[in-house]
Amino acid sequence: MSMPDQGDSISIPSRAVLQQTVATRMDLGKSFGLVLCDVDRFRLINYSFGRAFADRVLRQVAQVLRDALGAQSSIGRWGGPEFLCVVDDADEIDSLVEKLRLRIERLVILSKTSRIHITASFGVASFPEDGNGATELLNAVEAALYHAKGSGRNRAVRASIVQRRVLGMGAALETALHEQRIIAAYQPIINLKTGEVVAEEALARMVLPNGKILAAEEFIEVAQHLQLTYKIDQSVIRATLNRCIESQKGSAPHIHFVNISADLLRHPEAIYELLALVRKYSETCHNQGDTRRSLVLELTERELFGDSKHAREMLLSFVEAGLQLALDDFGHGYSSFQYLADLPFSFVKLEGSLISRIKEPTVRTIIQGVQRIAEELQLITLAEGIETADTAAIIKDLGIDWAQGYLYGRACIDHPPVSR
Repeated sequence: MSMPDQGDSISIPSRAVLQQTVATRMDLGKSFGLVLCDVDRFRLINYSFGRAFADRVLRQVAQVLRDALGAQSSIGRWGGPEFLCVVDDADEIDSLVEKLRLRIERLVILSKTSRIHITASFGVASFPEDGNGATELLNAVEAALYHAKGSGRNRAVRASIVQRRVLGMGAALETALHEQRIIAAYQPIINLKTGEVVAEEALARMVLPNGKILAAEEFIEVAQHLQLTYKIDQSVIRATLNRCIESQKGSAPHIHFVNISADLLRHPEAIYELLALVRKYSETCHNQGDTRRSLVLELTERELFGDSKHAREMLLSFVEAGLQLALDDFGHGYSSFQYLADLPFSFVKLEGSLISRIKEPTVRTIIQGVQRIAEELQLITLAEGIETADTAAIIKDLGIDWAQGYLYGRACIDHPPVSR
């Protein structure tokens, strides 16, 4: 694996070459391991420090992988900040990956103004235990990596653990959908200028037969594997539309945010069904004499990536029916500004991991820039993950319009939030 000069991009085996390597190793019939390594929060690094610095991060991570795994292993770029490693010694792979994780965690990369510490997440799979075909094995290691990142980052997860979880949770999820035990919990959103609750976000919850309630992060990954997220979207939107009507009878907020997935956009029949419900309830949901539209669909960049034309067509049908759009997790991806240009968003939600670094001068400068652009585009900005009064004070001073987070209240079921 040749390493490039300081100013060049990474030049190591491509995804296609790695796929062929995995297939060839399988044909030999001998056991081997796969390690999929992903630099945590790489998009934020790229956004904050630029491509040249981000490439330097990738080069140093690649060097760590090469030094630790040696010439007998195949290492290459899998996509973005991901590296796939084909490892001979499957028996020692867990201890090897832990050494890799620690070495990367100890890396210190100097920018012009800062010392940057990075971490990485790992998916781990073995042949033949985790897959008999190349596609099956690669899907298994990708699922393990996704689980590692979703459960907190800077950790390694075995594919076999994820597969057992999918089987068990998958059965529970399908039963819950059939028995209508996917419900919504609501978290308050406040206006930073007035301190009043102006909206709420509907978050999916699963009620188990014993009454225990699971948060979305405990089952949404399985739903994605089984392509059931669109059904969860449907359940939460239905519940929110009903709550929209109820909000007219009391003092609950009149704007309701609901997350939707790319999976929903791939099911036209589900969209048509929801549009019929939206049209049925839209007149009731509007305040008399108030032109605000009360239901807002949230999408992240990852839901739009690679299929923005189709997404635009589907989303415009919701906008035409009287809904608004919010771009969620703004600051997490590469193309967020492009989507603001291409789609009729009304809200921009700033990602919680970006807000958690609000005391860093560079991050404050980025958020100030986003706020100025939002003002020019007449968009409402909303900061997620507000947990302390200090953070709230800073984002208020930066001009951010709305906020949500534990400081203002956790998501509750059937308990409308109260203005602070």
